[in-house]
Amino acid sequence: MAGLYLHIPFCQQACSYCDFYFSTRLQRIDDFVDAMERRIHQAGQSRWATTQFKTLYFGGGTPSLLSLHHVERLMLAVDGAFDTDFEEITLELNPENSSKEYLEGLASLGVTRLSVGIQSLQPHILTFMHRAHDQAGALQCLEQLVASPFEQWSADLIIANPGQTMDDVVADVNMLADFAPPHISAYVLMLEERTRLEKQVALGRIQMPEGDIVADQMHAAQSILMQQGYTRYEVSSFAKGGEHNRAVHNSRYWDHQPYLGLGPSAHSLWWDGAADNASAMRWHEVKDLRQWMALVHDHVAGDEDCENVGDDYVVDISEVEKEIQHDLEHLNAVTLAEERIMMALRTSDGLSTQELADRYQVSFAEAHYQHIEQWIAHQWAVPGLEDHVKFTDIGLDRADALLLDLLTIPLQRNRLDVTESLPRESNKINA
Repeated sequence: MAGLYLHIPFCQQACSYCDFYFSTRLQRIDDFVDAMERRIHQAGQSRWATTQFKTLYFGGGTPSLLSLHHVERLMLAVDGAFDTDFEEITLELNPENSSKEYLEGLASLGVTRLSVGIQSLQPHILTFMHRAHDQAGALQCLEQLVASPFEQWSADLIIANPGQTMDDVVADVNMLADFAPPHISAYVLMLEERTRLEKQVALGRIQMPEGDIVADQMHAAQSILMQQGYTRYEVSSFAKGGEHNRAVHNSRYWDHQPYLGLGPSAHSLWWDGAADNASAMRWHEVKDLRQWMALVHDHVAGDEDCENVGDDYVVDISEVEKEIQHDLEHLNAVTLAEERIMMALRTSDGLSTQELADRYQVSFAEAHYQHIEQWIAHQWAVPGLEDHVKFTDIGLDRADALLLDLLTIPLQRNRLDVTESLPRESNKINA
């Protein structure tokens, strides 16, 4: 079972903080959808042909720039190319693209969940972020979501922005909570390379908030959400009313399940779950829209290897995959286990040490347990859990720093990891 991610690489404008790949050439959306249909068909003939996909996620970029017809075409292509039994189909929505008709249309097509990028409800923060919507547009979108057929939807907030006060944060969280989204993601603003924000900080025109301010604002947001009936099940993720409102697709990432990403810059993880073979690999697709589209359309097999189908030729899938997928990394059991530790301990479910042994053939060393005992002493980890490690809410607040410290200690291998001898390729992958 796996998750499928489709990257829709278009945005109306560039947000100041965002380092995701996108294009503002919206006139190319039709051509892109043509290419994505073909790319989906190609991937359905690759190593993923026998994989069952349980979640579908339209991410970006701005997937809500797609028309209903575009969404329908891509969903039909997915159903035709893969073995699917979807538990969740999510589409990211920007407030400026929302309308009653669009939301109802998405629901009728089978989309089951929307993730709306509110980010803030304060006008001066939206201006700083260079978002395409204003406060009125965000509030109207939230009203439309409440009245829509969608029982599952999520809203994003970004906290600890330059110039953002505690009053701003409290107002944002309270205003959003009034609409009772089933799910809220509250992120701390990160300074990413090659963004407008990074340039402004480097020039001294903007100053990022100090660490204690960041911690205080995030703690205030969490406190309000918990008072409003939300449960924190991951560092930045809050669900209202039970586990059924958790993000299923994202949970598959955190559970270390395989996922296929299609579209410019989209990442994939292939792994059959066995820690003692060479199956685990990660890569991303070409990060340039024009190059990606050219590779999707131009790679065909030689005449002697092709079957004529109307005006098209069946593509040589192995050649497409070699060229479009970049930065291949083979992942050994230790690397996989370290990733699982990082992801699992950022969730409220925590980590089973038995899972490390069974799934990754590794175990904690004595020094790891000494660290965990220190966490318990500081009330950062839950005491009395046999064969299980889980952070308290206080521990989740500092999870990243604690985990980086923990993973400086080498894991113990329970048996030979044969992938250790594999070459570390960097550019291409076979189908």
